[in-house]
Amino acid sequence: MKEKQTEQKEIARIKLSDNQDLVASLIDNEKLDLRIFVKTDSYTGATKRGVRFYLFDDNWPEFKKLVQKIDKVFEEL
Repeated sequence: MKEKQTEQKEIARIKLSDNQDLVASLIDNEKLDLRIFVKTDSYTGATKRGVRFYLFDDNWPEFKKLVQKIDKVFEEL
């Protein structure tokens, strides 16, 4: 039986440093993956550091609320 290949589409990228980016990707049109990517002499690619949300469950709306709270605190600094 042939396994379905995971479809991953990069949505956005934020440069964190000269050798690290935070990358947002859509996985199989149902999951959002936020992951640190590194570029070093020995390795270039995704790390284990990150989170993945299913877009069609209760975690996604809660994550958006969390980001709004963080943004509010940031604006008050």
